[in-house]
Amino acid sequence: MKRWLLALLWCCLSPAIGQARAPLPAINLHHTSWTARDGAPGLILSITQSRDGWLWLGGPTGLYRFDGMQFEQFAPSNGPLLSRNVSLVNAFADGSLWIGYRGGGAGVLRQGRITNYGEGAGLPNRPVWGLEQDGDGRIWAATSGGMFYLENQRWRAPAASWHLPEVGFKTLMRDRQGVLWAQGDAGVYCLRPGAMRFARAVDSGTGVLFNLPDGSVLSWDARRAHFNQLSGGKPSAAPVWRQHLGSPSSLLFDRHGDLWVGQKEGLEYRGAHGIAAATPPLGLSGRSVFALFEDQEGSVWAATSAGIDRFRQGRLAQVALPEEAVGAAVLADAHGGAWIGGYHVAAAGAGPFRLTPLWPPNREGYADWVTGLTRTSDGTLWYSSYGFLRRVRGGDSRNIALPAGLGGMMAGTLLAERDDSLLVAVRNHGLYRRKVDGSWEKHGNPGDVAVMARSDAAGLWLGTHAGRVVHAEGAAWRSYGPAEGMTLGLLMALHLHDGHVWAGGDSGVAWLDAARFQRLQGVRGEMFDGVSGIVELDNGDLWLNATAGVFRIPAAELARFRQAPDYRVRHELLDQQEGLEGAAPRLTPSPSMVLSSDGHLWIVRSGGTFRLNLAQQLPAAPRQPVLIKAIGRPGEGRPPQDALRLAAGSSALQIDYTVPALLAMPEKVRFRYRLEEVDGQWQEVGARRSAYYSNLGAGDYHFRVAASDYNGQWTGPESVVHFSIAPLLTERGWFRLLCGALLLALAYLAYRWHIARVRRHMAGRLQERVGERERIARELHDTLLQSVQGLILHVHAAVMKLPPQDSARAQLENALRQADEVVDEGRGRIRELRGEDEADTPDFAAAVRATAARLRPAHADAIALQVGGRVRPLAPAIHQEALAIVSEAVANAYRHANAERVAVEIQYGALEFRCVVRDDGRGIPAHIVSEGGRQNHWGLRGMAERAQRIRAKLVLRNEEGCGAEWQLVLPAALAYTR
Repeated sequence: MKRWLLALLWCCLSPAIGQARAPLPAINLHHTSWTARDGAPGLILSITQSRDGWLWLGGPTGLYRFDGMQFEQFAPSNGPLLSRNVSLVNAFADGSLWIGYRGGGAGVLRQGRITNYGEGAGLPNRPVWGLEQDGDGRIWAATSGGMFYLENQRWRAPAASWHLPEVGFKTLMRDRQGVLWAQGDAGVYCLRPGAMRFARAVDSGTGVLFNLPDGSVLSWDARRAHFNQLSGGKPSAAPVWRQHLGSPSSLLFDRHGDLWVGQKEGLEYRGAHGIAAATPPLGLSGRSVFALFEDQEGSVWAATSAGIDRFRQGRLAQVALPEEAVGAAVLADAHGGAWIGGYHVAAAGAGPFRLTPLWPPNREGYADWVTGLTRTSDGTLWYSSYGFLRRVRGGDSRNIALPAGLGGMMAGTLLAERDDSLLVAVRNHGLYRRKVDGSWEKHGNPGDVAVMARSDAAGLWLGTHAGRVVHAEGAAWRSYGPAEGMTLGLLMALHLHDGHVWAGGDSGVAWLDAARFQRLQGVRGEMFDGVSGIVELDNGDLWLNATAGVFRIPAAELARFRQAPDYRVRHELLDQQEGLEGAAPRLTPSPSMVLSSDGHLWIVRSGGTFRLNLAQQLPAAPRQPVLIKAIGRPGEGRPPQDALRLAAGSSALQIDYTVPALLAMPEKVRFRYRLEEVDGQWQEVGARRSAYYSNLGAGDYHFRVAASDYNGQWTGPESVVHFSIAPLLTERGWFRLLCGALLLALAYLAYRWHIARVRRHMAGRLQERVGERERIARELHDTLLQSVQGLILHVHAAVMKLPPQDSARAQLENALRQADEVVDEGRGRIRELRGEDEADTPDFAAAVRATAARLRPAHADAIALQVGGRVRPLAPAIHQEALAIVSEAVANAYRHANAERVAVEIQYGALEFRCVVRDDGRGIPAHIVSEGGRQNHWGLRGMAERAQRIRAKLVLRNEEGCGAEWQLVLPAALAYTR
C-alpha cells in the first residue's frame, strides 16, 4: 500500500517537479554538428560503422555514408536498393552491411554490390527492424510480422520447435558471449550458441537491448519506462541517473557505462557525474533525437530531426564562467582545482565544474576585474585590480589600498615572496613591495614591469614592457636586451623550472643559454607568436599558450634545441579542432596558463577558460589504409578496379580518397600522394581529399597515397592504385610514324620547291647576264675589233712598202703577228661572251690547273691539285664564277702572300660541290680582312660578290704567318648541269 501511495504521489508531483526543474548544464564534451547546409541528411533512423571505418546512416531518404568530412548518398555498383526507405543498418564483423527496409525486405552490401531479399525470398512486406547473426552464424531478421532466419539464400519462419511466438519483434542484439537476444511484443527471448530453441527471459517487450561494459544485459521496457536486467548477476536497484527517463526516442549505453537518452526535446547525457544535456540553443542540430551510436573511437553520434551530431571525449574542457571571471587571472590549488578571478573552480570528472564565489560579485565597473593572483604561505589569496589589492582569507574578503598617490593606478602582476611580502607591479610606476606589516616601499628601478617569476633555483626574474628581462642579483639588477638575444618585443610570460629560464612575448619564446637568450622556432618556421603562458613539466615537455593555440614541444626536441639553437623543433598544436577557442591574452592575466596538482593545465584564452588533461592522449588512429574512392575525369570518377584503363583523352584526372576510420578528428588528418610517373617526390596537401592532374599522356601510371595520424605522423600504410590511359589516335605509334614520314615528305617537297625557285631566279639572272654579254660582244666586235683590224691593215700596207731587208720591217711584222693574236684572242672572248664555245669548256679541274700555271711565278712550286668524287660538269655560269674565285685566291697567294706551295682540293659531292684553296704564305693581314680588301683593290670584294651571285658559301680561314684557306661550297642542285 505504501508503495502504491508513493507511486501515486510521484505521478501527481512529477509534472510540477518537471516544470520547476532547473535547466540542465551543457554536455562537457567536444561537440560538432552537421545540418543540411553541410550536406547532412535528416530523419536518420539507424547508424552503424563498418569494418573499414565508414559511418553508415539509413532513413526515409535512403542510405548514406560519412567519412567525417563529407556525406554522400550511396548507390550500389550493381543495381539499386530494394527501397529508399531504410529502417535499419547493421555492420557485421565480416565487413558486410545488412540493410532493413521499412516497406519490407532486406539487403546485404558486400564490396559495393547489393543482394536484395524481398517477398520472393521469403520475407513479408512488413518493416524490418532488426538484422543480427546468432552465435552459430545464422542470420535473423526481426520484423513486425515475426522472426525469420536465412537458409540457403531464402528466409524462413521458425518452426514451433524454436519456441518463438508469431508476434512482431523490434530489436535484435548479440552480446559478447554470442547469445542472441530478441525483444518483441511478447517479451525478450534469448538463443545461446549451439541451442535450437529460444528461452524466454522476461515477459515485457517493446524496447531496446544493451550489453553493458560489465557484461550484463539490460532491456528497456518502454511500456513500464524502466530497465530490466536480463543477465550479469543478481539484479540491483538502478542508480538515480537511470531512472525517470520519460519517453525517450532512443537510448545508448557507451563504453564507460554512461547513458545517452534521446528525447523529443534534445539529448541527455547521464552518469555518475550527473546529468547534462544538449539542445538546439546549445548547438544540437535538431530538437528530436532518433538514433544514437558509439563508433570505434568512442565518439557518440546522434541523429536528429535536422542533422547529425558528434560528441567525443576531448583533452580540453571549457569552464562555464560568469562574465566577470572571463579572462581573469588563474591560480591552481593543491587539489586539482583552481581559483579563477573571484571564484574557486572544482572539477567533477566529465560533469560540470563546480564554482564557488569568494566574495559577492559587483557587476559594475572594474571592482571584480582581476589582473593578478598569488598566494602566501598562510593560504591567503591576494588579487590585483584597478586601484587596489584584494585579500581573501577564508570567508573574509577586503580591499587593500595601493601606496599613497597610486590609488587610481592599475596594479598588474603580483608575486608572493618567501617572507610573505608582496611584489606588486603598478602600471607606469615601477615595482613596489608590500611588507608583512602592511607598509609599502619602492623596490629598485627595474622599469615598467609586465611579468614576474621566482624560484629557489633561479631567483627573481622580471619582464618589462620595453622588452627587457631583468634578473635580481642581490641588490643589483642584471638586464638582458637585444645584445643578449632578447628580441621578443612586449614580454608577456616568464617561467622558471629547474634552473631553466623561459621568456615569452609578442614575437615568440626564448630560453636562456648561459648569458644569452636563444629563440625557439618550429619545424615549419613557426615563431610561436603571442606567448603569454609557459609551463615546463617534470618530464621535460614544454607547453606554450600562444596566439595560434596551445603548443606542446616534446622534451627530446628541446634537448636537440639546447644542443643546436638553430634546430627547428617538432611540436603538437591544440587549436579550435580540439575545442580551443580564441587567442592567448595579452599582458593580463599573467601567467595565462598554470599547472594543477592533478596534472591538468588551466588555460586562459580570449574565448574562455579551459582545462587540459595532460594524461589523456589523442586517440590511437586505426591502422586502416587510405581508401581510394574514385578515379577518372573531374566529375566522372568511378571506383578503382584491377587493370583499370581510362578512356583515350583522359588528360585531366581527379582521384578522390579518404580514411573513413578516422572519425574523431578528421580535420587533423593530413594526406600526401605521388603519381610515380609524374611527381618526383611526395605532395603534401594537408586535409584535402582529392588529387588533381592535367596534361597526362597515354601510358601506365601508379598512384600512391598515405594518411597521417592525429599527431601528423606518417604511420599508416600506403595505398596504391595502378591505372592506364588509352592512347588517342594521335598518340599511337603508327600514327606518329606516319606523321613523321609526312613531315619529311613535306620538307623534301619544300626543299625541292625552294631549289626550283632559286634555279628559276638564277636562270633569270643568267639570262640577263647572257643578254648583257651578247650586247658587250657586239659592241666589242663592232668597235674595238673592227678598229684594231683596220689599224692592222693600215700598218700592214705601210710595212709592205719597206724593203725586205729593213730591220724596222722585221719589227713591224712581229708586232703585226702579235696584233693578230690579240684579235684572235678578242674573237675568242667574244665567242665566250656569246656562249658559242661552252661545249669546248674544259673540266673545272683542268681549268684550275691551267689558270694556276699561268699565274705561278718562277720560284714557286706547281699547285697540288686533288679531285674527289665523281667528276661532273659544272653549270657554265657556276664554272666561270667559281673559276674566277679560285683564280683570285691563287693569284693572291702568289702575288701578296709570297706562297711557295698552293694546294687546291675539288670535291664533287652528291649533296654539294666543294673547292678548297690552301697556301703556305704569310696570310692576309687582319685589318684587310675586316675592311674587305685593300684600298683601290677589288680582289676580295670581287670574290665575295661572285659567291653571292651564284648563292655559294665562301669561308676564309686565315692566320697571319701561317697561310690562308678559302672554302667555296655550293648545293649540288645549283652547281651541276642537269
